[in-house]
Formats: sequence, C-alpha cells, structure tokens
Amino acid sequence: MREIIRLIVVLSLICGVSASALQTVNAQLTPIIEKQIDLYIRGPALQALFGKPAESLLANKILVPVLDQVLPVFYDAEGVQPPRIAIEVTGTGGYDGDIVLMVGIDLQSNQLLGLEIIQHNETPGVGARIESESFRKQFKNLPLSTMPALKKNGGKVDGISGATYSSSAVINGTDSAIKIIQNNNTQIIDLIRTQMQKMNND
Repeated sequence: MREIIRLIVVLSLICGVSASALQTVNAQLTPIIEKQIDLYIRGPALQALFGKPAESLLANKILVPVLDQVLPVFYDAEGVQPPRIAIEVTGTGGYDGDIVLMVGIDLQSNQLLGLEIIQHNETPGVGARIESESFRKQFKNLPLSTMPALKKNGGKVDGISGATYSSSAVINGTDSAIKIIQNNNTQIIDLIRTQMQKMNND
C-alpha cells in the first residue's frame, strides 16, 4: 500500500513539474509565434491593403476586446485622421471551415479599402478562388452604410460560381468587421491615439 501511495505521489510531482514547464515554455514562445504570424501572414495582407511596406505597419497594432475574443487591429494614421485601419476577422460557414480575413476600412471616407484572405481550407480551383483579384476587388470602396451582400441576395458582390459557401463566408466576415468597427469605433480610435502618443513620447 505504501508503495502505491509513493508511486502516486511521485507521478503527481512529475505531472506538476511537467505542466509547469510547459506553461513556462508556452509563455515564452507565444510572443515569438505572434511576431512571426504578423510578419509572414498578416504583413503581406497589410501591405496589399495600405500600399506600404509591411515593416512600417506592423508596429501600429492594437488589440481590441470584442465579446469573448481579442482581435488584432492595425492602423495607418500618417497624415490621416481618423486613420485607415485593418482588422482581422473570421468568416464563418465556408465549405471546408472558417475563413480568416484582413478587412481594410477607411474611417475618414467610411468605405472599405478592400480585403485579403489570410487563411482558408477551401477546395483548390473552386472555393479557393476567393483569393482571386477579380473576386476581392468587388469589395473595394464599398460604403460602410450598406452591409456587403451577394447579388443573389440583393447586394453588389458576384459570388464565385460553384462556391456559394466560400463566397458567403467572405461576406459574413466582412459584415462582421464592419459591425465591430461601428460598435467599437470610439474605443478603437482612443486606443490608437493612446498608442500613438506613447510611441511619440518614446
């Protein structure tokens, strides 16, 4: 009986030490992983949306709490007030899972700058055509006053033939981005101003 208790104690200690070590490693790696995601995944999307080198935009990042998640928002405030921003959102309902988008918004003109697809698992040659310029350019300069919608639903966006789920997921993500901006506009601008002041003071 004593041997069994000893084994239980030893195993419990091993599990505790292992869990603690994993937490420490995770805490150390998380900022490094996030930085790599910014540079190699979000960076190209930001460069396409703002027409500026990604390196000049990645530092302009705030984290916005929305319901049960925290969303990354990037901004380009050079000479423009209110600024142009890009928010990462998830479009639900894709054919093979959710689609992650970077949606650009011009807060001065209240129009979409456009959108970039940064992660998806849609079928090559079919749903994957959401990445095509011909599909994505339809979102440029759309007013925020009207939620984007597919033409079959009374909107202005031509869906991709044979890829209704993929097209709808992109619409869902874009609509979500617009709603988040509309509902959190003041908070986002305040966070940007605070960060800009801090950066100028540094």
